[in-house]
Amino acid sequence: MNTPGPEAGYQIEGIGYDFIPRVLDRSLTDEWMKIGDEDAFYYARRLIKEEGFLCGGSSGTALAACIKYIKENKVGAGKRCVFLCPDNIRNYITKFINNDWMYEHGYISE
Repeated sequence: MNTPGPEAGYQIEGIGYDFIPRVLDRSLTDEWMKIGDEDAFYYARRLIKEEGFLCGGSSGTALAACIKYIKENKVGAGKRCVFLCPDNIRNYITKFINNDWMYEHGYISE
């Protein structure tokens, strides 16, 4: 799985390099993480398949970042980590939910 550099494009909508929301108070953020589309779509599809969450790519990004944080900070057994699903599936039916779209964009193979 990969994390893009600033020169790479991205498919996840609503988060990324295009804007910083006015409501974001950056002084409250302890750490920033970059998550690539491949990881985001992988985890979003898992949330849909395994948990029945009707979520979008931003939720997959949030879960991928949570898992990355757990691994990098060696959060041990018996601990609880919480992540929020910031979107829903409504706008993504023709994108990462579609296996043909995923294949055409190189995120899955036959």
